[in-house]
Amino acid sequence: MNLAPLQFGSVKIEWPVVLAPMAGYTDSAMRTLCLEQGAGAVYTELTSAEGIRRDSEKTFQVLDAAKGEHPIAGHLFGRDPEAMAEAAKHVEQSGVFDWVDINCGCPVKKVVSRGAGAALLKDLDHMAKIIAAVRAAVSLPVSVKTRIGFNQDSADHLEIAKVVEGSGADMIAVHARLAKNFHGGDPDWEKLGEMKAALKIPIIGNGGVLEPADAERMVAASGVDGVMIGRGAIGNPWIFERVKSVPPASSGPRSPLEAGGTSLGERRAMMAEHLRRLVELNELKRKASSRPVKYSPEEAACIQFRTHIPYYVKGLFDKKQLLMKLVHLLTVDAIMEEVDILTEKNDDGRT
Repeated sequence: MNLAPLQFGSVKIEWPVVLAPMAGYTDSAMRTLCLEQGAGAVYTELTSAEGIRRDSEKTFQVLDAAKGEHPIAGHLFGRDPEAMAEAAKHVEQSGVFDWVDINCGCPVKKVVSRGAGAALLKDLDHMAKIIAAVRAAVSLPVSVKTRIGFNQDSADHLEIAKVVEGSGADMIAVHARLAKNFHGGDPDWEKLGEMKAALKIPIIGNGGVLEPADAERMVAASGVDGVMIGRGAIGNPWIFERVKSVPPASSGPRSPLEAGGTSLGERRAMMAEHLRRLVELNELKRKASSRPVKYSPEEAACIQFRTHIPYYVKGLFDKKQLLMKLVHLLTVDAIMEEVDILTEKNDDGRT
């Protein structure tokens, strides 16, 4: 698939197929794996502007990034324009990030109930104030992550596009579903195309890209400048590189062992590396933390990895046996021992 490099402000994304920000998933361990496997850029997890204002240690840990983790956006959410501006200044002054991203699309209840995230789609005047405040506070490029609307009765996608651009954002990334639908139903890529036609700033499309061919279909349907992949990258960091050379449509069903074109051996190696990086990340957090912790770095890593494993073993025979045992597996060796048992059950000589 052909996509031109995407430029906005001082940021240039050579291969504009990027990893979406996902709370509970896109920490530095996952981000670095995806960058190494071809992701053009990454975003931090959802970061609270109020948490930064209150000097919350937990919030600052969300903004931790590995050396050489670029291009990367500091992904912020909040309701108060002043707090958002202060948080954006912190992101810039850290010297870690290439641009600031404002979340105006998260549909999760605890975010929306604070009047932040997707709630801003019901109050475009306030959303404009937040974007303008952040834009005035920093010299870094500013982007907005949003959706095509909150529900059928709220502002439509073209009104949202106009407000984002008019408030000074340099780029917009849009999930092609209404916030009320979360990830349900088909994404409306045609609306992305209408936004693209109405905007002068670049637009990245999001929503419904679970396989490489989906990215090609999105671009063909909408003409967006880039593609953002979220759930399709969990347990599948290889997807970014494979989008570059989308294979012809399969003439028949693929073996579950080869789902995504990934062998068992590749999956096992990636799981081991992902776990290693999670342990390392938690060791760094332990050293930097002043608070008592319940779990060791290795135990914390194993608990965090529970959300990733179902995606890594998707399609494998007898995977439920492994998933049922996860709550009791608190060492890397214990997890990998069960992974090896599952691998042996599914091995047909192509590992």
